[in-house]
Amino acid sequence: VQKALHANVTGIPYPWVTCSDVIRGSWTDSPRSMLPIIKQLIDAGLRIWVFSGDTDAVLPLTATRYSIKALNLKANTSWYAWYDKQKVGGWSQVYEGLTYVTVRGAGHEVPLTRPKLALTLFRHFLADQIMPLSPN
Repeated sequence: VQKALHANVTGIPYPWVTCSDVIRGSWTDSPRSMLPIIKQLIDAGLRIWVFSGDTDAVLPLTATRYSIKALNLKANTSWYAWYDKQKVGGWSQVYEGLTYVTVRGAGHEVPLTRPKLALTLFRHFLADQIMPLSPN
């Protein structure tokens, strides 16, 4: 996968792991909050999607909702259930410039814990379509 993505071209000497302590412990140049950067990206006209697993204990979806609320964005679509086939895949809300999506039953790393639902989310993002409003 690294070769296909042209990743690790510098030959990092340690293996990839989820939530790397090597990176987390030495990453000191990041801002305390991404909210100002997200706001700048929205103001620049970029399409922003934020997603959370609804069982994420590291970054709970409630904390993400509070952060999004702090951006003071106008809601275009109320909080709604989205579907994957006949089952609820999660919940979503569309704001001016930002879409928030939760993924049902997913933890901190959505693609690892719910890959099928993560693919549905990614496909809708790429197609610039809101998450499915009804069972298909």
